[in-house]
Amino acid sequence: MPTPRTRALAILSALAVLLGACDGGSADPPDRPRNGGRTRTPQVVGSVRPPPAIAPGPMLLASSFERPICGRYQHPGPGCEFGYEGADLETGAFECRTGPRCLRIGRQSHSHMGVIREVPLPGGHAFVSVAHRVPEIPDGAIPSDPGYLELLQLSPTDGAFDRPGYPVEVRLYPDRRLGLALYREKDEGITRDPIPVDEWFTTIVELTNGSPATQRMWLFDGQDRLVDYVEIELRTAQPWPHDDRTAQKVGGATSTLVPMDTFEDDWYIAETFMGPLHLGPAGAPSPDPG
Repeated sequence: MPTPRTRALAILSALAVLLGACDGGSADPPDRPRNGGRTRTPQVVGSVRPPPAIAPGPMLLASSFERPICGRYQHPGPGCEFGYEGADLETGAFECRTGPRCLRIGRQSHSHMGVIREVPLPGGHAFVSVAHRVPEIPDGAIPSDPGYLELLQLSPTDGAFDRPGYPVEVRLYPDRRLGLALYREKDEGITRDPIPVDEWFTTIVELTNGSPATQRMWLFDGQDRLVDYVEIELRTAQPWPHDDRTAQKVGGATSTLVPMDTFEDDWYIAETFMGPLHLGPAGAPSPDPG
């Protein structure tokens, strides 16, 4: 006949098995709050999902930032490729990924910094590709609220009032991981590994208007090899104060607390997936990445 001690051990053993079954046997630690203490909806990043096959299609925007930036973004001056937001940005020879010039964005600004083009997305869907280089992030540079910097802010709209669109942003966190989320919202998909220090990498975002709709981001290294992938369901078809705005932005609306630069090159928006392109001065794909 079992003793009281034997019965107690049996009960504890059964509880352990039951708890293991409830949590799937995972030994992962609980998700930690970020963004100034606000909890986030965790997004599971599994194996790296291959992107769609490369397919030809119309370019809605293509630039390697070889031409000047001058004037406000709504009205760039003569000979200017882009207008600007914020005073501390320029094109120049910054160890660029393609060609002799690329874009430097000074991140310690007021509330907005970067370059914008008004680009309507047919059907509210497009692929947005940009190459980035992020030097070491100084301690305390990224404020605790919101807890990240914006690398991109993208509008999933075609310019019509009957298709509202809430912006999607690509985020950079202090631990150098990247996130994909609605502008200033807490639900986010986050990459598994940090981006390299001061080396070029490329993000390609598949932006889709819907309630909800799947947003995807593929991450490529400096040799254009696929290294990470994120997807998340987001309600991009919802009203916000600029329902018909088609502003596509490299940069963001989050400032650092100390001086810090990021560098950008090879920006395109297309209706089809074209991979991490190297672009010539006229915006056409370049066979020479240097």
